[in-house]
Amino acid sequence: MEVLGKPWTGLIFKALEGGPRRFSEIRESVGDIGDRMLAVRLRDLEERKFLTRHVIEGPPVRVEYALTEVGRGFRDVAEAARRWGAIILEARDAEVASERRVQAKKRA
Repeated sequence: MEVLGKPWTGLIFKALEGGPRRFSEIRESVGDIGDRMLAVRLRDLEERKFLTRHVIEGPPVRVEYALTEVGRGFRDVAEAARRWGAIILEARDAEVASERRVQAKKRA
């Protein structure tokens, strides 16, 4: 949960779902993230074995990042969280609708 709760993690995982990506490709996919923040998040995810960093000798030298098997497992976690969120929203919507019916009856 510590990793999943950090900003940008989900978007970084999503950017890497299609296969290895270079830093600039990840940055473009993620959106409004600074280079420093992206570098910090990638380093943290690499240290935790969610992704690998592969240096391709140049010139120019290139670096690619790819999800590990553990990192690819995030897709299942994200899908479960999405389903759980949908259930919560459904329950909230049903509660709001019920409250509106009660209020309407009181006014009538």
